[in-house]
Formats: sequence, structure tokens, C-alpha cells
Amino acid sequence: MLRLRNSRVQEKLIAWSGLVVLLIFVFFPSFYLFSFVIRLWPSVYIEVFAHPILGDVYWKEMLRYLSLSLRLSLVTVVIDLLLGVPLAYLLVKRRFEFEGFLEDLTMLPLVIPTSGFGFATMLAWTASYSLPTLFGIRIGLDTVVPVIKIPLLMLIVHVALTFPYVVKTVSGALRDLKASYEVISSSLGAHPLTTFRKVTLPLILPSMFSGAVLALARSLGETGATMIVAGVSTTAPIAIVRWEFENKVAPAAFLGALLVALSLIIIVPTEYLLTPGKKGRRLLPKGLEARLIRLERSTPRSFALLRDTASLAFLMVIVVLPMLMLIYNSALYWASDPYTGRREGSILYQLFGPPRYWDVIMRALTTSLITATLSTLLSVYISILALFLIMRYNIGRFIRVLLKIPLVIPTSALGLSMILLWGPKGLHILNPGLWLIVLTHVVFSVPVIVETSVASYMEANLPIYEDTARSLGATFYDVMETITLPMIKRGIVAGSLLAFTHSLGETGATFIVMGDHTTIAPLIVNMVESLAIPSAIFSSLILIVLSFIMLAIMRKIVG
Repeated sequence: MLRLRNSRVQEKLIAWSGLVVLLIFVFFPSFYLFSFVIRLWPSVYIEVFAHPILGDVYWKEMLRYLSLSLRLSLVTVVIDLLLGVPLAYLLVKRRFEFEGFLEDLTMLPLVIPTSGFGFATMLAWTASYSLPTLFGIRIGLDTVVPVIKIPLLMLIVHVALTFPYVVKTVSGALRDLKASYEVISSSLGAHPLTTFRKVTLPLILPSMFSGAVLALARSLGETGATMIVAGVSTTAPIAIVRWEFENKVAPAAFLGALLVALSLIIIVPTEYLLTPGKKGRRLLPKGLEARLIRLERSTPRSFALLRDTASLAFLMVIVVLPMLMLIYNSALYWASDPYTGRREGSILYQLFGPPRYWDVIMRALTTSLITATLSTLLSVYISILALFLIMRYNIGRFIRVLLKIPLVIPTSALGLSMILLWGPKGLHILNPGLWLIVLTHVVFSVPVIVETSVASYMEANLPIYEDTARSLGATFYDVMETITLPMIKRGIVAGSLLAFTHSLGETGATFIVMGDHTTIAPLIVNMVESLAIPSAIFSSLILIVLSFIMLAIMRKIVG
């Protein structure tokens, strides 16, 4: 009896510890901008809406930046759906050689450092020997898509970095979908397009919507790659970084709070109101339905081949091409500048000559590896506490929903929140530097590890084993040590690798909180802005190679 009582005390202690740790290190930093703006509202209001000299110029700028960010995000999501759903269908419904490699390519943008990928994309589309130049087309950073007035390069980068969210959620729904529904439809003579529209689409619609929401929020908050390709354009996350460096804290905090609020409005209702079990199916008018069926029947069966080919072409152009162009430029710039032939413009000269960028890159890479390791280790500990809280208590669903927010809030807003909370302008516990970077990266690393661990927990049906062990007299610690952790370790390790890679490539938040401890991802942005192109090429290549290695290790572990 005493043993059982002690076990319950231990369980409650762990639960309360997990809740407190989550509040301090994850939730409070995520939402601190709200309290900051409310607490200093009189001065924020004057600065943003009624400046004695500038008037409401900051508010007008915010509206302009938010307008660009929203237009960019909405168009990005439309393209993600149009191209991501067929790609998910290809990955799930077709069996072919190198299927695993293709899936890795699809997931690569989720783990690749965004500043390195942004620079690779810029080379692939704007260089003198890029793909567009082969067709006599010149694309620059200022090239704008007509009508919607969005910078073309920004749109390409955002699509590349967000379409995996749609592919991942839709492919998961397609794998869970019972094949018998589609088989019955085909056996009744329905064309594959009709089967998809009438049977498959209604069943995967919730997953499509969920993926689109995640992609929208991710696009709204993208900072690192956008800074590389922005040119003269400015999105809301970039404005936060710029205003923070200019010490314009009030407008930066207000804009950051607006972006966090947008993330909340997008994510929370989706998680609570959208359930896979609800399959809304709207019947079309009979005449329109008949015309659609006739049109689908007239579509040749080779349409599936065309669709799969287009999906592969999209993946090659938007993901593989930038990687290949980065490797190609590394070879071009290795010994001399390809335009002038001068040795001073080569990678070797900038790395080992008088500029000595090798030392700068190695120092930044070391800092990145240290911060990524420390933040991942801390995140694993916090995630285990959070997992127990989520799976054993009624409040768990609400906590899991809230953990979606740090995944999608703009990292520049998160960095500003962290420095206002822990830095000299807040509690003055930490100055900008290594430990503030670590705590910032913990905020978005914990949700990643929690999600993969929850998936492993549910897949293994652990509650049955845990309850059985408890009924046989095992204590809480016995169950955790001998059953729970061993059975979910693959999920924890996979999430840790994702978190490590994300930390390695994080740019927006790190820019604000790093102080003198520059990491490799912000260093690439600085190199591009200072026109140290050969060194930026080399640094981007290092980050992308590391991402490939991490992805390969993760696939090996997960199987």
C-alpha cells in the first residue's frame, strides 16, 4: 500500500514538474510578447500610432509588410495544394525503385537550413548560368509576379519550404485510407479521376486542410531564406529583425504580437474543430455532376502518368536543382572567380587567404553544433515530461494543441520575445549569447520531439502495457524505465535528430539573440550581404551536407 502511494506521489510530482517546465521554457516565451505589449501599451501606442514626429508611419508600414506576407502565404498554400497532393498520391499509391530516396527529397526542406537553401535557390534562378537563362529569361531579386505583386524568388522559396507539410499530412491520410473504397469504385466502372473526386478526396480533405494551415503559418513566419532573396521587399518577420537591430522595440514587439496572434487564430481552431471523422461531402447539382463525369471519362488513362511526371518535375526543379547549382557553383568558384578569372574571388582564397573565412566558418559551425546539442538534450528531457502529461491527463490535448504554436510562430517574433523576457530589457537573467540561443531553440525543439514521441506512443499502444505493469505492482519509475522509454526511443531519437537539424539551421530568432556568438546560418546571410559569395557557397554546402547526413541517420533509425 505504501509502495502504491509513493508511486502516485511520484507520478503527480512528475506531472506538476512537467507542467511548470513547459510553462517556463516553452509557453511563456512563446506568448510573452502579448504581456509585453499590454504592459507597455501607452508607449507602444504612441510609438506605433501617434508618434510626435512620424505619426502613424510604423502602423502603415506594418500593414504593408503584413499585406505582402499574407498574399505570399495564401498563394504559396494554393500552389502547395495543387502540387503537393499529386506528389503525396505518387509516394503512397505507386511502387517503384528509389521510393525511399524520393520521400527523403520531399522531406528535405523540413530539415535543411533555410538560409543555405535560400542562397542555393537564388543561385539556381538568378545566376548568369541558371535554368531560366537557358530559355533566354532573366530573373532578378526584384522580379515580381504580375497581378498578385509578389516577388517571384520569394514565392519559389516559400513553396519549396512549405509543400512538405501538405505532402506529409496527405500521404499519412492516404496510407490510413482503406483501399477497398477505391477498389469498389473502380469495379463499378468509375474513372480514376471520378474515384478520386467522389471517394478519396472527401476522406483526405481534413488532412489537406490541416497541411494547408501548417503551410500557411510556416510561410507567414519564414525568415532565414526570405532574408537572402528579399531584395528591396520586406515581409513582416524581416521587419521585426530589422526594427530590433535599429532598437525600435515597440513597433517590433507590436508586429511580433500580431504575427503570434495570427498563428493562434490559424492553428488552435483547426486542431479543435477539424477531426478526421467528419467527412463533409457536398453533392453537386445533377447537371454539373453528369458533365463532370463525362469530362473525367474522356480524360485519357495516360493522365496518371502525366500527373506523376509533373510531380517529379516539380520536385526536381524546386528542391534538387538548387542543390545541384550549389555544387556546380562550388566547382566554378573553387580556384578562381568564374567571371574575372581572379584568384582573389575563389573559395580557396577567401577560406585560407588573407580574409581567413575558414576560421570564421569553423567558429560559427562549432557554436552551431554546441547550441544544437545543448538545446536538443534539454528538449529531450522536457519532452519526456510533456509526453507523460499529454498521455495521462485530460489537460493533455490542450497542451498538445498549444505545442503546435511554437512550431509555426515566426522565429523572429520568438527571438524578440526571448530577448525581451530573459535579456537586459526584461528579467536581465541572460545577455544575448550562447545560452540565450540555447533557450530560444528549446522553445521550437520541444514540440518536434513531443510529436514524434506521441506518434510512437500511440503506435505501440503503450497504455495497455503500462496498466498491466502497474496492476502487477510496478512503480511509476519502473514502468517508465522498463516499458515506456524503451518502446518509444525510436520516436524520441527521430524527433531529436529533427530538432538538432532545425536548431543547426535556425536563422531569424538566432539573429536577434546571438550577440557575439554567431552561428553558421546567420553567418551565411551576413556573407551574402557583404558579397562574400564564395564563402557563402562553401558554408551553404556544409549545412546541406549535414542535413543529408541527419536525414539518412533518421531514416536508418526509423526504418
